[in-house]
Amino acid sequence: MAQHAMFSANQMVDIAIQTEQAGHVFYEAAAQHADNPQVRVLCEWLAGEEQTHERIFRQMGQNLPPPQEPEEWPAERAEFIDALLGSRFMPRPEEAEALVRDMSAQDILHFTLNFEKDTIIFLYEMREMVPASAIDQVNEIIAEEKAHVSRIMKAKAALE
Repeated sequence: MAQHAMFSANQMVDIAIQTEQAGHVFYEAAAQHADNPQVRVLCEWLAGEEQTHERIFRQMGQNLPPPQEPEEWPAERAEFIDALLGSRFMPRPEEAEALVRDMSAQDILHFTLNFEKDTIIFLYEMREMVPASAIDQVNEIIAEEKAHVSRIMKAKAALE
């Protein structure tokens, strides 16, 4: 018998908020430790973007209907979401400082690129779980995350 995992829209929004908070802390730490001025500016900008997204997700969470029973997802999809969440996308805030301390500018950009891509994948999954009234907001954040990837890729190319 296939296993099912349970997720609710409220839980997904809470995870999105935590992810944005962790991203903000990481980007601030990376900006402080980046030895490249362009990478520093990029990380400062990304830190601000994470704060904006956190505010949007908080508002979204306030507009969701009261928590209901989590929806069951088929085992394959549940395993995929669990794998995404298991990677935690970003280190816990208390680990961010230690992580970036020994990172080069190239390492920071590589880590950042992977985080932004994982966030996009998570948001596509989240989009299927939130009410129709929240889908446009999630789509807007996905578009912004894609713009982040583009900007990070340009920064990486400039360092090579």
